[in-house]
Amino acid sequence: MAEPEVWKRCLSQFKREVSTRDYEQFIRPLRAMNTGGQLILVAQNDYVSKEVNKKHLKRICDLVAQYSDPGFVINEVEVRTAARNFASQPIRSEGGNGKSKHALREEYTFERFVEGSSNQYSKKVSQQVAKFPGSNINPLLIFGSTGLGKTHLMQSIGNYVHEQDPTKVIVYMNAQNFVSEMVMALTKDNATRRVRQFTKQFRRAELLLIDDIHLFADKDKCQEEFFHVFNHLIDSDNVQIVLTSDRYPHEIEGLGARLRSRFVMGFTTEVKNPDLETRAAILVQKSREVAVDLDLDVALYIARNVKSNVRELIGALKRVIFNAEYHGHAHITIQHVQDILKDLFAVHRRMISIKKIQNIVAEHFHIRLSDILGTSRLRTFVRPRHIAMALAHELTDLPLQTIAGHFNRDHSTVMNAIERVAQLRESNPQIEEDYDVITRKLIN
Repeated sequence: MAEPEVWKRCLSQFKREVSTRDYEQFIRPLRAMNTGGQLILVAQNDYVSKEVNKKHLKRICDLVAQYSDPGFVINEVEVRTAARNFASQPIRSEGGNGKSKHALREEYTFERFVEGSSNQYSKKVSQQVAKFPGSNINPLLIFGSTGLGKTHLMQSIGNYVHEQDPTKVIVYMNAQNFVSEMVMALTKDNATRRVRQFTKQFRRAELLLIDDIHLFADKDKCQEEFFHVFNHLIDSDNVQIVLTSDRYPHEIEGLGARLRSRFVMGFTTEVKNPDLETRAAILVQKSREVAVDLDLDVALYIARNVKSNVRELIGALKRVIFNAEYHGHAHITIQHVQDILKDLFAVHRRMISIKKIQNIVAEHFHIRLSDILGTSRLRTFVRPRHIAMALAHELTDLPLQTIAGHFNRDHSTVMNAIERVAQLRESNPQIEEDYDVITRKLIN
């Protein structure tokens, strides 16, 4: 098996083994290159390179040895630092050969983004920004829970703009890398000059893409510098800013009021958790991309059992495909999925219990658990009670009779609650927002 598939498998395994923070900060940003039996991993800065060498290199070597094809053996792994900041390198023409270098992932395009009711509006807005950057949708903030496709949409904008005009200066960076670079600049001699040099690359951007702005929370110096960068660009003609966050800015504790107001001064759009049909469609499309024919009933089975986010959904699919290929299964069945993902399914069942749903709903509406379980007919208590029942139906595999027992009701009451909440979510934006906020708390 030739790299980069080796590294893709390593990434999939690391995602299951290390914390989300370590994976997102140190492992996922690495860029892999193969040079005749040597795997070179390029880190965006010295800090990341040192941490990977110290904490993860041995495990990387073990996994590479495990996944490397016997006919294409990788004998050595080396972690290097890019000659310049790899993650923030501008997209621009490199001269006469017409080629371009950039940090955006080529597979992140609008065509490969699976559209559903949960993300349709965000995709349309993103396409509008890509076609007319620097117009009236500026800045654009895409927010939503982890792993729902915010980065995909952001980078799709960058890739589309680059395709239309390769000379346009596009700068993409994750907020965590921004923080790391700022820390490095501030701890060296001539800190003021180094900070100015670091932020200079952003000031000349024509399209600025900053991922995960919630990571600026409690980083006062980073917020101050980015505030000045933001003001410089937003006042410039034909400059577009696109941001992503896992929360709406006013929900981010530790984010200064000045930045909060700037981040929402343009246009905000939320990417919500995909429904069952969209999750199944994502699985079918991703399977086709690697030439695997996944039956719809198998895709629906996986989608019913993995509801947290798209990233975990795709990770589950990769496990299934890898194991099927390893064991020589020409056709993936539901039984194969049950065997391969039984540990993941068990974790999901343990993560979201009805007791947890009841407690989170009570906390969100500032009522007591006894009010959720009680008999009061006041709307203050009935509506949260119905929402808790609907969430229990959506997020667990329990039958209606069992759910009803947890609320001291019969199954017909639960059925009526589910229908009522569905109607309210269609007609009442506040109920829809409450439902989505509670869902994010439960699955994250």
